Amino acid sequence: MPLRRCATSEKLEQRYMIDLSDFSPLRTSRNYLIFQHPEIERALLKVRTDEPARNHTIPRYAEWRYGNLRQWNREANEYLAALSRGCPEIDRLARFMGYAATSSGPALVMEKLTGPDGDLAPTLHAERVAMADDQEGRKRLHADFMDLLDDLEKGQIIVGDMGFENIVRAQERGGKLTVIDGLGERVMFPLALFSKWAFHKSIERRRTRMSKGFGL
Repeated sequence: MPLRRCATSEKLEQRYMIDLSDFSPLRTSRNYLIFQHPEIERALLKVRTDEPARNHTIPRYAEWRYGNLRQWNREANEYLAALSRGCPEIDRLARFMGYAATSSGPALVMEKLTGPDGDLAPTLHAERVAMADDQEGRKRLHADFMDLLDDLEKGQIIVGDMGFENIVRAQERGGKLTVIDGLGERVMFPLALFSKWAFHKSIERRRTRMSKGFGL
């Protein structure tokens, strides 16, 4: 017999749930609606909008346990691992600030990173598009991206889902490129977690594959 929710628990949920009904998203991505946190100026709320894409015959533990939020568990684990090592390269990641219940569903609370105009930091994708006809500018972008990969390699930080839209140029990091999404290993057998050789090979492959996106 399912447990009944008492009136007290419902009142507590209403008390601590963040109401986003009067807020418009600051940015919409493929998987998220991103809102300004109404109580913390330097924080964002990321609400998932997609449905689980995988449907394994035998659900993996993370799917069974976390459903569509399994990615958040993976990202939090990778951030915590970097934090435990005390590596300065963690500064290349947007700060993880926890979770929250909202009227639009569960939300990931992340550090708000901004551009020179005070709006959300521009993505590396947006900068690439803006410099489509500027070869020197694309060379500078490519050099900045290589610097980011160098730091991730030094810190042994795994970004399993790295894309140009998951990287921003943040004023809070002195204008350096910063990863805002995609932390952690996505594959079933995460060799890069346990083998330094496998980790470095994965970084090499990413250098080669993503460098092509700069059109140099």
